[in-house]
Amino acid sequence: MSMHTKNFNMDSFKKPEPNNFKLTDFRRDLHNRHKREVHMRKERLRAVETRFLAKQMITVDTSRARSNCDVVRMCIKELGMKEFPFGRKEHCDIHWHAVSYEENPDLYGGKVNKFPGMTDICSKMMLFRSLDQMRELFPSDYDFYPRTWYMPTQFHEFSCEVRKLTEKKVKPRPTYIVKPDSGAQGDGIYLIRDPVDYTPSPNGKCHVVQEYLSHVYLIDRYKFDLRVYVVLKSIEPLDIHICKDGLARFSTLPYETPTYKNLHESFMHLTNYSLNKRSTTFNRSERSDEGSKRTISSVLRKINLNGKDGDQVWKTIERIVCKTVIAMLPTMRIEYQANIPPGKTKLSCFQILGFDIILMDDLKPMLLEVNSGPSLSIECEQEVAPGIVEYVASPTDEEIKRPLVRDTMMLVVPKEKLKYCRRRKRRLKRLQQEQRESCRSGKRPRFKSEPLQRQRTHILIINADEPDASKREIDVTKQMSEMHLDHYNDSRDQESATSRDAAKDLSEVDMPKMELDSEMSESHDDDTNHEEDSHEDDHDHDSPTSRRESCLKHIYPAIYDDEFERLRLLERVAELFRFCLGVRGSLRIGPTGFRTFARKCRLNRRGMTNASIDIMYIDMQRKFDHMNPERTSENKPKKTVGLCFQGFLSSCLEIARRKFYAPTKLEMLENLLDYCEVNICQRDDDMPPTLPRLQYRPKQSSSSYGQSSTFRRKMSRDIREETIEDLLDKTQKNSEIEAFLRQGRRMNYVPKPVLDQPTFMSYNSE
Repeated sequence: MSMHTKNFNMDSFKKPEPNNFKLTDFRRDLHNRHKREVHMRKERLRAVETRFLAKQMITVDTSRARSNCDVVRMCIKELGMKEFPFGRKEHCDIHWHAVSYEENPDLYGGKVNKFPGMTDICSKMMLFRSLDQMRELFPSDYDFYPRTWYMPTQFHEFSCEVRKLTEKKVKPRPTYIVKPDSGAQGDGIYLIRDPVDYTPSPNGKCHVVQEYLSHVYLIDRYKFDLRVYVVLKSIEPLDIHICKDGLARFSTLPYETPTYKNLHESFMHLTNYSLNKRSTTFNRSERSDEGSKRTISSVLRKINLNGKDGDQVWKTIERIVCKTVIAMLPTMRIEYQANIPPGKTKLSCFQILGFDIILMDDLKPMLLEVNSGPSLSIECEQEVAPGIVEYVASPTDEEIKRPLVRDTMMLVVPKEKLKYCRRRKRRLKRLQQEQRESCRSGKRPRFKSEPLQRQRTHILIINADEPDASKREIDVTKQMSEMHLDHYNDSRDQESATSRDAAKDLSEVDMPKMELDSEMSESHDDDTNHEEDSHEDDHDHDSPTSRRESCLKHIYPAIYDDEFERLRLLERVAELFRFCLGVRGSLRIGPTGFRTFARKCRLNRRGMTNASIDIMYIDMQRKFDHMNPERTSENKPKKTVGLCFQGFLSSCLEIARRKFYAPTKLEMLENLLDYCEVNICQRDDDMPPTLPRLQYRPKQSSSSYGQSSTFRRKMSRDIREETIEDLLDKTQKNSEIEAFLRQGRRMNYVPKPVLDQPTFMSYNSE
């Protein structure tokens, strides 16, 4: 090594100081500048649109509508509402989300078209587990869905069931369908006949395995299922509406009984539209009773033509919808309280659900799944060339989904605002008619017109030669209107001067001024022409559009309230669960909360010790965490750690089986709930008259306390139990004992009537 290398100054290789060198990414700077400009333009649009907005105008936020935006905008225009495509600083009357409530959880007012946590509640594992728990209590009512196993947890049970059927040589051999827990659009679904063919997910995701319903009702030899749309208006109180019509989705290959040769034929066994639209035999007919996508009403008509009762089939579907929503309701209320505490905001929720139902060969409806975000798109894909897809309007989808969205909006908005929008729409039509008539006759219009849509086209010119990079914005619309007016004045003679002046005045007035004038004219009409408006309202009720019936039918509590009130037992269990949740916003109960539940309900009087309570909690937590590994991992937030509601319900069923035995599980659970509710309503100091609160206080000696503390605690416990057993009979017969104990301040209680005296009592002073 040379001397030059040895004496090399290493300080020259030091990193430059941050102040001496600054790396500038011009592309990032331009991108951030563009984002700021877009944000400022949106803020200006919001300010202008909000400035001249009437108080009673119905506002709809469509910034998160995505694929639902087309049908929502059509309904907004039809109902005369105001759309905010970029959102609004203040809350709107309706916030339309395409996916879930969690897209914007910071809302503080209005109505959102999604319930919190509905995506997880409608997942296949949670849905069918809720239905299984209801089947344990009401076996005859919940027989409308196929038997389900949860993989990989219940793989052993599934294998044993298949082995039993194989030993019995059941013919035809049963087939099973595997579905991903959180899958959609038919992705990841396949058919198997042997448990060995089940393939666990490499990502650790769960599946459900169900009995494949092979004996189904066919139309023209094709298998189909029904997409029934249900509007859940509220959960407190429960309010359910069902759409009178829906979609029937057909497979694209003639159906055959499943065999080993055709198990892989997805276009034959699966009816998902997103899957069958890729088939070469997909029929895109514009008629509602033909093609691969039809209406439910056309299917019911064919059933009636075949000599069956289609109306009875639809009534059975309505009952299935009510029972399924009642099964999901306890979990929905827990999620709702965790995300929207009562009394905090004026926010409320509603949602459109999609029920997938298939008809058996005897026309018995069977539930396949519930979709929390059914597609409301009114377009369909059409391949115009190999590999080139074009989106065209679908008449069948628009016939069903447009009335569904429109009537849902009319159902949830305030009625006063809806009447105002109807009057405003009629007045705008009247003003437009007067404008057209005045332009034809050459007279000046009475009011300035208000265009329904506002088009803003500006050009931003940047002079890069100047050092300051000056900018100026040109209104192209205004310049084009002025050029048109100049040409119009040169071509026309002097006789139409009045009409030219009127048109010039209308072109120079900007949009906010027009809106302000229209609103002022509306308020003027409200004050002066009230009788005329009422007459128009009466006339409007007689018009064909007003006589149009709603596509929604109110089924609960309007029709099935009395019939299904007995099924709402698990809501009482949900109230106990919510009572014991320790942290606000939590969805799971911890060990402390579970102990609080046992202590408040006084389960120790039934022989439940603290050790047995802790052991039960640990067992149930491990069981349900193993069933849902996706939602209970260590990386999840704290609100997902603990015992879920379904595990708490299983714990209640186990406690009822041990300590409240009855012939049926339903009676056991009812006895447990009655016992817990009575004890929770009582204060800690309130004790039944047959069980006085006694406190034994032995004399403490400083010298012997440390040596005989264990003996004194045992002695006090024995004396206390013997004293209570002796006084259980004597306190009712001899009132002198009560007076003596009160005088000595050894008993402090207020006698109350005993509703249900337990057979075993053990007192433990805490």
